[in-house]
Amino acid sequence: MDLGLKDKIAIVTGGSKGIGRAVALALLAEGARVLVCARGQQALEETVAAADAGGRIVAAAADLTRPDAIEAVVERCRSQFGGVDILVNNAGSTRPGEFLKLSDEAWMEDWSLKFFGYVRMAREVIPIMEASGGGVIVNVIGTGALRPAAGFMIGGAVNAALNHFTKALADEGARHHVRVVGVNPGPIMTERLLRFMPRGEELERAMRRSTPLGRAGKPEEVADLVAFLASDRAAFIHGANVTIDGGANPGLMG
Repeated sequence: MDLGLKDKIAIVTGGSKGIGRAVALALLAEGARVLVCARGQQALEETVAAADAGGRIVAAAADLTRPDAIEAVVERCRSQFGGVDILVNNAGSTRPGEFLKLSDEAWMEDWSLKFFGYVRMAREVIPIMEASGGGVIVNVIGTGALRPAAGFMIGGAVNAALNHFTKALADEGARHHVRVVGVNPGPIMTERLLRFMPRGEELERAMRRSTPLGRAGKPEEVADLVAFLASDRAAFIHGANVTIDGGANPGLMG
């Protein structure tokens, strides 16, 4: 299926590994031009090398807890490619931990990167998108929003807020011809997931138990969904938070 993304201009935050890297590669495969940003320069360079897409991809190392860094990333994309059509907010992971042992600093650091990073990136690109006729924002969030757990309280709270933010931003975005959607991945086979899993045969059993489908998802499967949602094929999907978790979430919502 041709998604009609040829020559579209995208920013993918957290594009150095995992889901972010897979999203960048999927958009490039559809003919888009992509700026990837993350904190680690070396991992970003690995994404660029994996893409093998010549001048259609550029990397920018940035700390997205800093508003000036966000402004610089967006300006780099404008100067390199001429604008921004698609923003994929994906940067930032939140830590697990016991509630009584998580400090105020831990809460603030994780909210600053993931929640406020998404907010600030969206605020920065919407005027640019509107000026060129419109655009799409895809927020990659997580099913922690849908399944409250004591051991993942920061992440669950951030993700719940981002699900709300996505729907509210869609209401705002419509006035600016900007479509907004969210994606809630469940267990996806990334370096981050493996850090919290057992090793050896226990890992295989844990993966089988992680979803009703008997496996964790692949970053490429999330990337395919994001690419579709960013395309005109999904032009009537707006203000929705789409779950991709192999059926792991048993709730009626999400």
